[in-house]
Amino acid sequence: MMGFCGDGYRGMALNVGVNTIEEELISALQKCKFIKPENARELGKMYFQRASRTDKGVSAARQVVSTNLNLGPDRDLKSAVSQLNEALPDNIIVYDIIKATKHFDSHKFASSRVYEYNCPSFAMAPTLGDTWSGYRMTPEVLENVRNFLQNFVGTKNYYNYTSNKSANDPSCFRYIRSITVSDPIVVEEIEYIRIFLHGDSFIYHQIRKIVGMTIAVMRNVAPSDHLEKSFLKERCDVPLAPGLGLVLDEVKMSRYNKKFGKDGCHEPLVWEPYEEQVQEFKMKYILSVIHRKEQAESTMFNWLQTLKKHKFYTGDVLPDILTGESESTDTKATGGLTTGNEGGSTVAESSEA
Repeated sequence: MMGFCGDGYRGMALNVGVNTIEEELISALQKCKFIKPENARELGKMYFQRASRTDKGVSAARQVVSTNLNLGPDRDLKSAVSQLNEALPDNIIVYDIIKATKHFDSHKFASSRVYEYNCPSFAMAPTLGDTWSGYRMTPEVLENVRNFLQNFVGTKNYYNYTSNKSANDPSCFRYIRSITVSDPIVVEEIEYIRIFLHGDSFIYHQIRKIVGMTIAVMRNVAPSDHLEKSFLKERCDVPLAPGLGLVLDEVKMSRYNKKFGKDGCHEPLVWEPYEEQVQEFKMKYILSVIHRKEQAESTMFNWLQTLKKHKFYTGDVLPDILTGESESTDTKATGGLTTGNEGGSTVAESSEA
């Protein structure tokens, strides 16, 4: 049970020669002698798996990783947690080590994921001139954003919300359980809304394009029928919002807890016991980084200037600048463990479609 700030890392998954979260974690496990040195680059031998992958710069507040550890039957797990955290950098935290079932696979037992997107409220302003820190979202605009995002709830074809997929690929169909939007908060003069998307899994770029489409419609840049067209099989222009505000907020283990959490032998994998710790870490090492970088680099403000490059038309081929397909994930794991997927899908990506 862990969390991390993804800023400065090229994703979570181990990639030899690249700075990743798993590189830091495995290095710390070696330092603590919790794993054998010969297994550090052969993750399959220690049944290593993450519940959900994250890409370059994306943080996680509540992530689950499964692996075999050499702790011994009498080792106090709380002291092992303290030892591991001392070996990790401050921007990566282990909340707990919990003994699970033999060969437990955190990815297979992950029932769903919650992602959070921290969005400056001026991005949703219906007047194009309202694009800086002084903007404050009205209750009417907030309600419009909330209502529009409900169009993404349920099972939809997200062919136009990802890249390098064919229109008939079944993995493009994804199920979103709910989308909620917080009331606005002001941090360092910039007002933000926090968008929470709860789904079984998310395909690469899906969340950022959902936010991009919402911004384009709220700002009256995209035509009113563009959303409906985006769910069809014809290629359609959907803007890719900045990655800065994206956070894996929570991995839910409901499937595992239902099967093993009350068997008298295993603890349930729930987050409530660590909630205070999670919120403290999230504010100090995740949200503060997002707010600081937005303030310093004007990430969303600068991205809004690119919306004028979008023509919001449909067709078989769109320029790379419109589709975002020139971007590719550069954090694919070695050993065939993961593919470029925002929501945590592994080798058989369509298994979570």
